[in-house]
Amino acid sequence: MGRKENPFVWYFDQNSNFAELADGWLFHGQGRIRREDVSSGDRRILIRYGKKKYAERYRDLFKSVDGMDLRLLIGVGQQSHIHYAMPARVMEYDGFSYAAQRSVIQAFHEEAGDLKEDEFLSGFARADRLTPVITLVLYCGDKPWDGAERLYDILDFKKIPDELKPYIADYRIHVLDVCHTPDERLAEFPPDIYAFFLFLKYKNDPGKLLAALSGTAPVRSATCEAIADCVGERRLKHITPEEKGEKVSMCKAIDMLIADGEKRGIAIGEKRGIAIGEKRGIAIGEKRGIAIGERRGIKRERKKIERERKNAERERRNAERERARAEKAEARVRELEKKLNSL
Repeated sequence: MGRKENPFVWYFDQNSNFAELADGWLFHGQGRIRREDVSSGDRRILIRYGKKKYAERYRDLFKSVDGMDLRLLIGVGQQSHIHYAMPARVMEYDGFSYAAQRSVIQAFHEEAGDLKEDEFLSGFARADRLTPVITLVLYCGDKPWDGAERLYDILDFKKIPDELKPYIADYRIHVLDVCHTPDERLAEFPPDIYAFFLFLKYKNDPGKLLAALSGTAPVRSATCEAIADCVGERRLKHITPEEKGEKVSMCKAIDMLIADGEKRGIAIGEKRGIAIGEKRGIAIGEKRGIAIGERRGIKRERKKIERERKNAERERRNAERERARAEKAEARVRELEKKLNSL
């Protein structure tokens, strides 16, 4: 048993809650099992074989109920483990329970010294009786229970003739697959257990949960707190009880969760909207900045080229004036040479 089962074990360990669970399960809510009929039993089973060998088993919950023993095995969680050898496991638990009872009876007779002959060899008087044991498997996983529900389902009969099957004992187990049981069957449980199961079944669908809870009776505050722990919805612990007694309206609880969810959704939406807006603004700003930068860069480059062009033009004009002066000087030189030659 893991931590996920702890809230379930704590809740159903209360005799009143266990009585309601057992009555709804075994007697379909007829009120045959009451709180005063339930007493706590030892979860540990310890058996001694011979003088030095011991065997020990632990049970999730174990109660004595008006002449019988009830054991509750609990499996919960989104990935709850389905024990495919559950019939053998339950048979082992029940066998240990009966063996433990027999050990107690045998120890009593050994101390009393009141047995003779066959009874002495058996350690069990002919008039002795064992208390009947019923093991219930409460399965609350999201995955439908597809394991065996009787010993025959896990036995290999391929080589066994049909004539021999009557000699092979079968062993049925009792599984309540909460999340895949019709609401009509769950409604046979007392109001608190019914609401508990509906929350487990529809924990991921508030709309269906609200519809299923419509018209149901308020539940005890302790039940509301246990539901909060089991489904991981801590906000349920803040629901205000009804004025009369300490009862909580489950419809009111769902309405509050839905309203709170809408409020959170709006806040998240606004936050995301702002973030998206900022992101888009940055992107647009970057795009505009690049465009402006490009235009400014081009403008600066044009100014630079224009300055260089003007400088080159000025140098060209200077060169042309120098060339004109040089040509004029050359013409004067030729003219003077000609005069010299004529003398």
